[in-house]
Amino acid sequence: MDSMQNYTNFKVSKSTRSLKYISFAEFIEMPIKIEEGRHILEIGFGNGEMLTRMARSRRLDHFWGIENSEISCIKAAKRAIDFDLQNLKIFHGDAKFLLPELFPDHSLDLILSFYPLPWPKHSQEGKRLFSKSFFKNVLGLLKEDGKFVIVTDDRDYFEWISQNLKALEVPFFERQIKSLKATKYGRKWNEFGRDSWSLVIKSMNFNTKRMVDGKMPHVHLKQIDLSKLEKISNEKFSEDGVVVQFRGLFKGNDEYLLKAVGVDQEFVQTYYIIIKRSQDEWLARLDEGIRVFKTPAVKKSIDIIGRYITGD
Repeated sequence: MDSMQNYTNFKVSKSTRSLKYISFAEFIEMPIKIEEGRHILEIGFGNGEMLTRMARSRRLDHFWGIENSEISCIKAAKRAIDFDLQNLKIFHGDAKFLLPELFPDHSLDLILSFYPLPWPKHSQEGKRLFSKSFFKNVLGLLKEDGKFVIVTDDRDYFEWISQNLKALEVPFFERQIKSLKATKYGRKWNEFGRDSWSLVIKSMNFNTKRMVDGKMPHVHLKQIDLSKLEKISNEKFSEDGVVVQFRGLFKGNDEYLLKAVGVDQEFVQTYYIIIKRSQDEWLARLDEGIRVFKTPAVKKSIDIIGRYITGD
């Protein structure tokens, strides 16, 4: 019984310690501060096998990872604990949005992506990561001699990426290779005798466009019209290139909670706005308990409330 209890405590402790390696970027100042030295980032690192192996063998370099799967982030963090990797940090989220927001211009030496999801159907093309707009927004994050390396087993995806780079007149090298045994999917494709294709892309001095402003949006209101608040609680607004959809209202004592969905380009967030009496006025602000990036759509939702629900 004691040994089982100790094992359980170890598992819980290990899961808690994994948070040391995982950052929820909504709560940190962006772009992040970059120390001197080499900085290597992997997009979509899966269970973290390759990322932690590199960090373990090059402990003087700084390693970063961005991954959409929270479970994968936890698995990679547990690997980092096993190897006591002080030079690794993981971010949970969408690289299309996070990469340009997190890193300053000319800060990364190497960006890697091994076997990204190809979204092979024509109807799924909009979900593909390595679009022209993505490259234009992130290649300026590389140092002057930096490189972006992509390896894929999908020939159509490889050619689609190549065409996007050619359209932007970005220098790159491409070649057919054996599938990489150092990664989970690479080993799988190697067993099937399936080749891969690699692209090595050079840095370009494109202007990086960022959306996040760390200031907490809020608005003070002398009075509110409840009927107007109830009306907008199910309405959609498209203004200044963003979309805001309100999806329901929860009522309390001198307090209301409005559910909202904000869309900035292709980046979607769901969050809540509190409208609460504060002495002789009302205050509308984001619910601080929800992780949300302060993007133009989020700020626009607060602005819409300020314009539409006053009792004037």
